[in-house]
Order: sequence, then structure tokens, then C-alpha cells
Amino acid sequence: MKAFTQFGSFTMAYSITHDTTFQKFHTPDGYIAYQDTHGIRIFIGDPICPMEARKKLITAFIKESSLSNRSVFGLQASFETAAIYHSLGYHATHMGVETHILSTWSITGKKVGRRIRKAFKKGLIVQEASWGSSPDLRKSAMDISTNWMATRKTTKPLNLLLREPDFMDRPYERTFFAWMPSENGKKELVGYVTFEALCSDDHCIGWYANINRRDDSWNIAIFDAIIHTAFETFTREPHFQRLSLGLAPLSYMSNPFGFHNPLVAWMNRMGYAFANDVYNYQGIFQSKKAYWPKHLHTEKPEVEAMDTYCIGTGRVPFIKAVHVFMAVGILPEGLLATTLFGMRILANGIRTHYGKILKAKTHQLGLHLRSLFGGVTTKLR
Repeated sequence: MKAFTQFGSFTMAYSITHDTTFQKFHTPDGYIAYQDTHGIRIFIGDPICPMEARKKLITAFIKESSLSNRSVFGLQASFETAAIYHSLGYHATHMGVETHILSTWSITGKKVGRRIRKAFKKGLIVQEASWGSSPDLRKSAMDISTNWMATRKTTKPLNLLLREPDFMDRPYERTFFAWMPSENGKKELVGYVTFEALCSDDHCIGWYANINRRDDSWNIAIFDAIIHTAFETFTREPHFQRLSLGLAPLSYMSNPFGFHNPLVAWMNRMGYAFANDVYNYQGIFQSKKAYWPKHLHTEKPEVEAMDTYCIGTGRVPFIKAVHVFMAVGILPEGLLATTLFGMRILANGIRTHYGKILKAKTHQLGLHLRSLFGGVTTKLR
């Protein structure tokens, strides 16, 4: 864990270090965590190494992957890592934003504030605790997790990008629990969030709210109230800089640097716009955006919206992208199931724009078609 405590300051650092399903490509400078699937080597996040050694480590990783006959594909990489891969011949396409609440953050003036105050007014109690602090805590949490998964639009988790709970206490993990008073005078567990450490120079500089489970039947902002309590706890501790709410996939899309792949960008945009019946892309983004101030860029910023990128090669990397998104859980398993899924998304898009296209005058028709298929065909020529 030495390299992690030195250089694990990004959101996915702890997960890819702790998760035994990830292999590690090591050099004296550090390591890159990855998994192999369908002949593709998928890495998550950034290299665990000093910034000045990042390009050297990435270059060695690419070379070893090539010798192993593996194509490299990355997810949730920072802009700095994306720029390095681009300099080595890869494309880097925006895949969503992470919301980081900075130590200067205040609840005042935020959309989420009203939800948090309402939850506490209803009697919600939030406390940090260990899993062994109560004999029935694990059982209650397991029940909440099972019931929560049953209410999701997809029961398949986003593998690689999210961890599943295992209800164990570990170094560099902390869990905050939420209870509501019950009629018999006892407390009923209604939710919990497990946080993972962000580290730099052997200090814990922040936390990532990775595992979130709750009983939504209470119709209160359990997650937000836990975040608020945890944030207040963390800000009293030395070295604290930020609390990461994690990735809102496919959201806040922006590709102004010229190193993106138009086809991947179009797939991401279509997914965000028309695949919300499968995964709640827009709802996740809006829930995180509720923590943002009216203006992100100020002299004293409260939130950092951190762009993340997917990395790959090839002008038309369709099959590679499909296999990667299947491995993650964004797409269903099997090429047939994925083809049907893609046809449904395209049909949703056409249905959404169909009325506009019918009503459009001749000179407006191209605008509506470009809104649906924009940027793909011309840039791939």
C-alpha cells in the first residue's frame, strides 16, 4: 500500500489497489491496475506513481500489452493521463465528470441543502460506526442492499467502476450509517455510505463516497444527509482537501481538445440522452450537480467538476468499445443483446427527434439530423 499512500489521490485509486480482480503492471516508478477481457486490457483511472514518471510508466505498459497481444483501453482517466495517451497515438474521449466537494464547500445556497435539512427535520440520525459495533448491523445493512438493488433500473452493477459492499472494516475505509426512530423506541437502519481514502505524500487528503445503499421508501435524502455529516467530520481532520462524490457517467460532455474519437463520443452522447430506462445517467448527474454552486469557477471554489476520459485506439473502435462497456456493465452481455440494446437507443433518439424532423422546413432538416448523428460521419472520413 506504500505507493497508494504516496500517489493514490484520485477517485479510483483505493478501489483498484484493494480489488484483487485487478492485476498490476509494476515498474520501479509505480504500477497500473488493469483487467484483461475479450483480448482487451482495460485500465481504470490513473497510474499510481509520481506525476513526472507517468509517461514513462504508461509507455512501458503499452509496450508490454502489445507484446501480450492486448489492445489497451482505459476508463475514468484524468485529463493529464488522457493527454499522455494522446501523445502516444491514442484517442481520449470525454466520458463524464466527477464531482469533488472541496474543503471550502458550504451548504448555503446549494440545491441539496433543502433536502438535507428536511431529512434531519424528519428525525434522521447519522453517525460513523464500525461494522462490528452492533450485532445486527451487518444483517440490517445486507437487507437494505438487497432491497435497494431490486429497485434499480438495472440489477447489474457497474463492474470495474464500482465496488460491491462486503460489510467489513478495513484500513483506509470508513462507513457512516443513517437511522430513523421507530415506533418501539429503537432505531431502524435506513442507509449507509462507505468512503475510501484519497492519499498523497502519506497523508489522507480526502475521501470518496463509493458504496451507497439506502431504503428509498422513507422518501428523504438519506445519502445527502450522510454526505453532509461525513463532510463536517472530515473537515475537522488534518490534511483534508476534498470529498469525491464519484463519476456521473456520460454527463457534462465536452471534447474541445481535438483528441477524442467521434464515434465513441456519439455513443456516449446517445447513451446519456436515450438510455436512461436502463441506467439513470441524467438522474445521477442532477443529484451530484445539486452540490454545485451557481458558478463553478470563482476565486474561492467550492466544487471541482473533474473531467474524465476513456482511452482507446482506432478510428472505428466499435467492437473494442462494445466489449469494454459489456465488461463494465453499461451494455448487456452478448453481441446480440447489445445490438438490440443499441437499436432501442437509436429508436428512442429517432422517436424524440421525429416530430421536429416532420415539422422542420427544408433548411432546418439538416440541423435536426446533425443533432442526432452530429459529428460522426464527417470526422471519420
